[in-house]
Amino acid sequence: MEILKKQKKILILFGVFLAFMYACTLISRVIYTSKLPQVSVAKPGRMAISHQVEAEGIVHQGREYAVNVLSGLRVRTVYAHVGDKVTTESLLFEIDMEDLEEQVREKELAAKKLQLQIADQEKNRALQDQKEELDYIRAQEDYERAAEEEQVKTDRAELEKKMAERDLKELKDNPVSVTPDEERKAAQERYDTWAKEAERLREIMEQAKKEWDAAQGKVREAEAGSRAASAEDGRENAENMQDAGGRDASDAETEGGGGSPAALADEAELKALRDAETEAKEKYDKAKADYDEYMKTPVAKPDYSAEDAARAAWEKEKRSLEDAANAAALAMNDAKAEQEKAMENSGRNLEDAEAEGMADSSLEINRLELSALQAELAAYKKVLESRGQVFPEADGVVTRIQVNPGERVPDGAAVVYADLSSPMQFTVSLTKEQKKYVNQGDLARLSLGSGRGEEYQVDYIAENEVNPELYEARILLEEGVGTIGQSGKFEVDAQSDTYQCCIPIAALHEDANHRKFVYIVSERSGILGKELAAEAVYVKVLDQNDSYAAIEEGVIDSETELITSSTEAIEDRTVIRYRE
Repeated sequence: MEILKKQKKILILFGVFLAFMYACTLISRVIYTSKLPQVSVAKPGRMAISHQVEAEGIVHQGREYAVNVLSGLRVRTVYAHVGDKVTTESLLFEIDMEDLEEQVREKELAAKKLQLQIADQEKNRALQDQKEELDYIRAQEDYERAAEEEQVKTDRAELEKKMAERDLKELKDNPVSVTPDEERKAAQERYDTWAKEAERLREIMEQAKKEWDAAQGKVREAEAGSRAASAEDGRENAENMQDAGGRDASDAETEGGGGSPAALADEAELKALRDAETEAKEKYDKAKADYDEYMKTPVAKPDYSAEDAARAAWEKEKRSLEDAANAAALAMNDAKAEQEKAMENSGRNLEDAEAEGMADSSLEINRLELSALQAELAAYKKVLESRGQVFPEADGVVTRIQVNPGERVPDGAAVVYADLSSPMQFTVSLTKEQKKYVNQGDLARLSLGSGRGEEYQVDYIAENEVNPELYEARILLEEGVGTIGQSGKFEVDAQSDTYQCCIPIAALHEDANHRKFVYIVSERSGILGKELAAEAVYVKVLDQNDSYAAIEEGVIDSETELITSSTEAIEDRTVIRYRE
C-alpha cells in the first residue's frame, strides 16, 4: 500500500514538472518569436509586363544637297552661314585666286615631267625586252640541268629503299617460333592453381601446429597449477589436525584423505585439456600428412625466358631493319621532295624570266597618271574661269559648312543645304534597354513643340554609328509638319506576352555576382519545434519593369510565398514570422 502511495505521489510530481516545463516552453516561444524579423509576403501571379519608352528628339531636314569643290584649294571668303536661305544666285564662298593660279602652274609642270618620263620609259622598254629574252634562254637551260641531276638522286634513293625492304621481308619470312599465349596462359594457370592449393594446405598445417602448441601450453600450465594445489591441500590438512585437539587422529586423516572439491575440479579440467591436446595433435598430423602428400606431385613453374630471348633478338633485328627501311623510304621521299623543290625553283625562275617584262606596268601607270593629271588640270582651269566663285545648284537652307576663310577645302562636301520642299523627319536616340521594346513598324506617339501627341509609324531604326550603345530611330513626317531643329517627345507603350509567373519587383534581389534571387517562406525544425525561415532561391528573369518581374517557372509556383519586405535585414535560413 505504501508503495502505491509513493508511486502516485511520484506521478503527481512528474505531472506538475511536465506542466511547468510546458509553461516554460510557451513563455520561451513567445519571447523567441517576438524578437524574430516580421515579413510581408506575396504570391506569384499571371500577367503581362508593360513597358513605356520615352525619349526626346529633334526634327531634321528630309533631303539634303552637297556642294562639292576640288579639295586642297584655299578659301578666301565665306559668305554663307548655317541656317541661311539660299538661291542659285547666292554666293556661298570664294576661292583664293593667287593660290589657285599657283596650283595650276604646279600641275602643268608635273604634267610636263610625266611626259618626259614616259618618253624615257618607251625607249628603255625595247632594251628590256632583249634582256628578258636572254634571261629566259638561260632559265630554260638551268631547268633542264636541274631535272637531270635530281632524277639521278631520286633513282639512287629508290634503289636503297628496295634493298632495305628486301632484307626486312627475308627476316619476316623466317620468324622465331614461340609458345602461343593460350598455352602459356594455361601452363601458368596450372602452376598458379597448384601453388595456391599448396599454400592453402601449408597455412592449414601451420594453423594446426599453432593450435597444438597452444594446447600443450595449456596442459603444462594446468599441471603446474595442479601440483601447487596439492601442496596447498597438504598444508591445510596439517592445520586441521592441530585444531581438532582431542579428536581422534584417525578421524582427521579421514577428513583429509578423501580430496577436496577444488582438487577434483582441477583434475577434470586437466583431463579435458589433455584430450584437447590429443585432438589438436591429431589435427596437425592429418594436416601435415595432407601437405606432404600434395607436395609429392609438384607442378613446375613455366619458364619461357629462352624462347622469349630468341624472340626478342628477332624483334630487335626486325625493328632495326624496319628503321632502315623507314629511313630509306624517308630518304627517297626527301630526294623526291628535293627534286620537286629544285624543279619548282627552276620552273619559277623560268616563269619569272618569261613573265618579267609583262610585270613592268610603270609605263602604263605613268600614262594613267598623266591622263588623270590632265583631267584634274582641266577641272582647276574650270574653277579659274569662274573666278573661284561657288554657287548652289538649287534653293534651300544651309545646314552645314565645312570650309573656313584661309583654310583649304577638305575632302567631301564643302557646303550642305536642305531642300525645304521635301518632308521633314524626326530623329531620336534610344538606349539598348529602350530598343528592346521599339521596332521598325511600331506605332509611336510624337509630340512636337507644345502640340498634342499624334501617332506615327517608326520608319527606321538602327545602331548608332558613333556610339554602339545607342540606337537611332526615325519617323518621316508629313509634308508641312515640323521645322528644322524643332524638339519633340517620343513615346511608345509596349506590352509583353502573358507570363505565368510574375512577382513584385520588391521580392527580387541580386547578389555580388549579379545573379537574381528571391526569398521564399519555408518550414524547418528549430529549438522550439516547427518554425518559419527565409530560403534564398535563384531565379531566371524573363522580363521586368519598375513594378513587376516575370521569372522562369520551376522552383517557384503560384502557391509559393515570396518575401516582399522585412522589418530587419534577412539572409538565407533566417528565422522569420509573418507581419502582424
